[in-house]
Amino acid sequence: MSEKRIHLYVLILILVCVLAIIIFYAVRYIPLFNVSSISIQGMDNVPSSTLQVLAEYNGINRFSIDEKALEEHIEENPLIESCVITYSFPSQMNVTLVPSDEECMLYDGNGYWLIAHGYPQKFDIADAGIYAEQMCTIEVSPDYISYMERYGVPDSFRQVLELISRVNEENSWLITHIKYDNNTTDGFGQIVLSLESLNSLLYVRQRVSRQRISDSIRVIQTAMSDDPAGRIDFGIVRWDLYSTALVRRTVE
Repeated sequence: MSEKRIHLYVLILILVCVLAIIIFYAVRYIPLFNVSSISIQGMDNVPSSTLQVLAEYNGINRFSIDEKALEEHIEENPLIESCVITYSFPSQMNVTLVPSDEECMLYDGNGYWLIAHGYPQKFDIADAGIYAEQMCTIEVSPDYISYMERYGVPDSFRQVLELISRVNEENSWLITHIKYDNNTTDGFGQIVLSLESLNSLLYVRQRVSRQRISDSIRVIQTAMSDDPAGRIDFGIVRWDLYSTALVRRTVE
């Protein structure tokens, strides 16, 4: 190959690169590519904070957006497992979301939390009302949230969450409130189920099966139905569930 031809190829390559750079920056100023609509798929109830983030990109040129950074920012919301952003020509942004597969959210008296990547992560309280209908809400102490923020979520608590989720799924029409107490050790702790229509509190004091808890709720339902006086008593009947017994305590 002659030296003149080599010089020609080099010149053409330089011109192509310069032209590509000019086009790359020029399209950022063409209104045709300014985001005019945003389509969101994958979630029926999109977190309000995510909607606010995406709304900021209306009117922004699509070639000026760092999609990877935006995806990572959206994925910081614990309610969202993953996010993928694509475009339809010329200016529609398509956002595909995969919701978290967590079934329980935590409430510590100050805000709502979801387990993500092994740690509790706080999410916008404005979304709590929407997701309360889809998730089981469990009250925990602020100290226990702080403990998990520092050391991570214990495996024992993961098992408790799964247990509570299954029990609530079977008995949601009777369970009005769920509280979990733990002294920050890696033990079972204590689950407290409020059964307002039965005028009862069920304290699950030892690790038992889902079936055992559901059976105990049915026993309480039968007992309170057979005891009209207990149903109209102004106090709350407390029940303690152990691995081998269900004990009815005095009225509180």
